[in-house]
Amino acid sequence: MRLTPNLVEDIRRIIPARVLIDAPLSRFTSLRIGGPADMVVEPGDPGVLVELLGYLGDRGVPRIILGAGTNVLFPDSGFRGVVIRTKTLRTLAVTANGSDHAKIIASAGVPLLAVIGRASRLGLKGMEPLWGIPGSLGGALAVNAGAGGVCTADYLEELKLLTIRGEERLVKKADLDYSYRRMKLPRDSAIVEGTFRLSRGEPAKIKADRDAALDRRRMGQPWKEPSAGCVFKNPSPEKPAGAIIDRLGFKGARAGGAQVSQIHANFIINRGNAMASDVLELVEKIRERVKEAENIELELEICVIKQESGND
Repeated sequence: MRLTPNLVEDIRRIIPARVLIDAPLSRFTSLRIGGPADMVVEPGDPGVLVELLGYLGDRGVPRIILGAGTNVLFPDSGFRGVVIRTKTLRTLAVTANGSDHAKIIASAGVPLLAVIGRASRLGLKGMEPLWGIPGSLGGALAVNAGAGGVCTADYLEELKLLTIRGEERLVKKADLDYSYRRMKLPRDSAIVEGTFRLSRGEPAKIKADRDAALDRRRMGQPWKEPSAGCVFKNPSPEKPAGAIIDRLGFKGARAGGAQVSQIHANFIINRGNAMASDVLELVEKIRERVKEAENIELELEICVIKQESGND
């Protein structure tokens, strides 16, 4: 069902959340690209999210869940439906705080940096290589974000999901289907919370490892420029996508306002006026050349959203 004026008014009246109409999605993504969404809703707590999902699901309204928007490319034409920003869900708590381990429970909108920062201050080890990855926990979990041989799923104990009907589900790690830069969630569900179990470590070493990870990221990535992070997944540890793209001479290549980073060839940056079509033009040129030269099909790591797509 399309988002009609009557539905818009119903959502404004029934759902206690911030509602924006015809909001440019470039405001909500790190790449700063994207046309207007029919509606952007920012629920302030999980109860409101349950109510909203149930309402939209009952009426078949297209919707998509968006965290901090750090690995997303929206189309220039925007999104026909409702964009639900979970960045406003920010509960962070520590439980089972024992002598050898503790659990951290965080809502989808909590920055991944905040989770790692809390763990570090408590002397909990393991997630330090992820320090410096931008974005929210929900988004990081949805793509199983990782760095330095570590991914978010490594220390995950369980996920709390909400279905399209607003029903809550707890899924244990053993029941999740995940792999490198991939987390296959049940259809029509959204992450609202993650629980991590971390063991105790030496605080000084944890801090040193965390700082080293940030230094590597800042030296080797265009962190000062608008981007959506790594564009392609690495075909294998021995064949990182950035090295292949660099070897084929793409650093600095441009299409409109989009450019392959001079610092890291697996990043496409926005030079200030880039369109989604510019980014996709570079993506296709790179994929075609890599297939021709290396016989490798590069797989996207960023999420490319269509004008009328929705969460699966």
